[in-house]
Amino acid sequence: MYKSILVPLDGSQNPTKALDIAILYSKAFNSKVSILSVANNMSYGYEPMPASLYESFDNRAKKIVEVGKKYASEKGVNVETFVKRGNPKQAIIEFAHNKGIDLIIIGKSGTNAFDRLVMGSTTAAVVRNSDVHVLVVNA
Repeated sequence: MYKSILVPLDGSQNPTKALDIAILYSKAFNSKVSILSVANNMSYGYEPMPASLYESFDNRAKKIVEVGKKYASEKGVNVETFVKRGNPKQAIIEFAHNKGIDLIIIGKSGTNAFDRLVMGSTTAAVVRNSDVHVLVVNA
């Protein structure tokens, strides 16, 4: 049914639960699973952030996908990992479109409360704007 599943991770608990569901779906449908973490480079109208801060965000995103990969491997599922830089809402949708993803499995809410307050949740944006199925996992 689903050949290619995307799980966006940001290091919070809900997305980890999304990975659990993706592992179940992968085993049930023999699906390929991709883990994506987006290093958010949005400045929210302030001056550009220093390069060292971007590097810190990139390193955190790399660690998140590696932890997810190890977790999935321990459950018997091989995954591909990807790190992008940008607006997570746009990056997730663009990645799914460009990689031919059939299903996005995403946690109900992540780590960025400020972003939810100011701009709305990433999950809500993905649900509204994705051209593929989206499964939202509740905590």
